[in-house]
Amino acid sequence: MKTTFTTQLKKGFTLIELLVVIAILATLAGISTPVIMSQMEAAKESSARKTCMDIVEGATRFRSDYGIMPYRASKAEPTEENNYQVSLVTADDQDADMLAILTNSEDVDDSERMNENKDYYLRSDEQEKKADGLYVDPNTGNLGLYDPWGKPYYVLMCEENDGCTDPFTGKKLRGKNCIAYSLGSNQTGVAPEVTPTRKKSNKKNKKEAEMSIEEEEAAEAIADNIYSWKKVSR
Repeated sequence: MKTTFTTQLKKGFTLIELLVVIAILATLAGISTPVIMSQMEAAKESSARKTCMDIVEGATRFRSDYGIMPYRASKAEPTEENNYQVSLVTADDQDADMLAILTNSEDVDDSERMNENKDYYLRSDEQEKKADGLYVDPNTGNLGLYDPWGKPYYVLMCEENDGCTDPFTGKKLRGKNCIAYSLGSNQTGVAPEVTPTRKKSNKKNKKEAEMSIEEEEAAEAIADNIYSWKKVSR
């Protein structure tokens, strides 16, 4: 018996249907992208804050072992003008050998070593470029420590027992001989010159305090930074 098979042509997608699918995918991408970017930025901030804490912990341990802060006085000296504290930057040989001391990388004779016991007070993955870790300049051999955005960290150290001065508020941080911070994602500045303080408005119809333009910029700069000594609400 002969059997006849009927072949049916399959209907494809119309142009309108394809446009609808593309529109749906674009909408989903638009919704998910900000969420993913936000999570990535939060991870970078967390990494930067941890590094700040690691720097402080390493410097504190070193001071506990040797009675001094981990930097060479010949390269950085606290004075009355800077509140008897030193300001260091973890790049371009501006750290007064702090990184070499803490990472047991001092390129000097044993008699001149500050890290006499050759302990590791700070550990960080070595990177091939200036980003999120320890970087060794191939030309000079200088060490640099960079945040997830490719910028150095800023470190304040003081020998006084009453603690360092908060560069953003001018207040003493009792019991803290080392503080560290990153400029964060916006990289808007190191420390604002104007301390943000609210002042009352002269207009009678305004009850709430207002901030000047300079104070608003200072407040934004403070909020953008990643601190080792306090956590800013986002």
